[in-house]
Amino acid sequence: MDISLIITLLVMLFLIIGFLSGKFKLGLVAMTATTILYLTGVLEFSEAYAYFSDKNVIMVGAIFILSGALSKTSLVPFLKNLIMKHSDKGGLIIFLYLLANAVLIQFSMPTALVAMMLPFMAAFSSESKIQPSHVLLPGVVVAHCWQGMFPGVFFAMLNSFLEAAGSEYQLGMLDYTKVVAIPAIFALLYMALVGWRGFPAAGLANASADMKQEKAESQLTPGKEKLVYIVFIITFAGILFSNYLPIDMQVLPVIADLVLLFCGVLDINDVKNFMNLDALFMLVGVLPLATAMQKTGAGTVVANGILKLLGGNPAPIAILAAFYFAGALLTQFMNNTATQNVFVALAVVTAVELGLDPRAFCVAIFAGCTAAMLTPTGSPSVAIAFGAGGYKIKDVLKVNLPLWIIYGVLVIFMANLVFPLT
Repeated sequence: MDISLIITLLVMLFLIIGFLSGKFKLGLVAMTATTILYLTGVLEFSEAYAYFSDKNVIMVGAIFILSGALSKTSLVPFLKNLIMKHSDKGGLIIFLYLLANAVLIQFSMPTALVAMMLPFMAAFSSESKIQPSHVLLPGVVVAHCWQGMFPGVFFAMLNSFLEAAGSEYQLGMLDYTKVVAIPAIFALLYMALVGWRGFPAAGLANASADMKQEKAESQLTPGKEKLVYIVFIITFAGILFSNYLPIDMQVLPVIADLVLLFCGVLDINDVKNFMNLDALFMLVGVLPLATAMQKTGAGTVVANGILKLLGGNPAPIAILAAFYFAGALLTQFMNNTATQNVFVALAVVTAVELGLDPRAFCVAIFAGCTAAMLTPTGSPSVAIAFGAGGYKIKDVLKVNLPLWIIYGVLVIFMANLVFPLT
């Protein structure tokens, strides 16, 4: 086995243990991991520290600052009072929040969506039964499980895998939805009824004193407060409809922050106080591991070992399950797109060679690689939720592992039902 692959797997183990221990800041553990990958030659300097200039990291940092600006207005105290008045309806608040994530993900991407939701976390006061930790990660998980449910580009992306493998089959616009609908609904209900209760109550990690303030009045003049609302609405409308803009959506929060700085709503101290550095360092530290996993061929090694482990003449459903859970597990440590490219392509080719309907493999494994929910290395959106919500790996595994398993079983069952393998 290649030394770079061994080092990558050991670093991944170090990352997991460091996160599980709870003794160190997540950002410290993540940056140590990526530095080890550089010092051992697994990654080049530009690869190890590339995410300091990553567009998603820049957007998240800008969103933290914009969230702080919103906390200076009277909106957050108003929402806090509203939530406190209806604190006996905590379950309804959770359900509506998760439902909003399930709907909005059809028009956005997970990273943009979690960034959009962060400013509203300040609305949960310390006396509220519902805390940011109860909704932030559950919302991201639901978003990942629901992504692509409405007819969109997913079926076209999957058809490209089928065409590349020489398959005679093609997916229709609603085929992905047919397979994923029931598992996605289960994920929503699980998080709304059971899952959120398993997370210890916690506010936003590293929230500044200003963001925690309980005053009922605005810290701004009426004119400046209106400016914050206008900038906020324009920014997130731009994110939602970014496909129609001539610029990247990631720069929109940056522009918003600059406008508020020049107009005197924010100052440099606000920028320093509102920036969640631990979350940002964790994000730039964990993402290079995905690069290392892809570069060293960890995904391919695992995929090639699947058929060897199955041996003999396994049942088609066993082959599908093996590919699904291998891809779904590896996506917790690799970038979703990279895992999809490896496992969907390999599974489709294998299905075609075995004379099985490759559509079942294509849709199921793509769904499994999309549903990152166990570790902050799975996707930038999950990493953001981890850092901002102050979660501990052991709590996340306790809540999300049962969902991850049941979701997978449901996806495999529905894929075989819609596209029978026997």
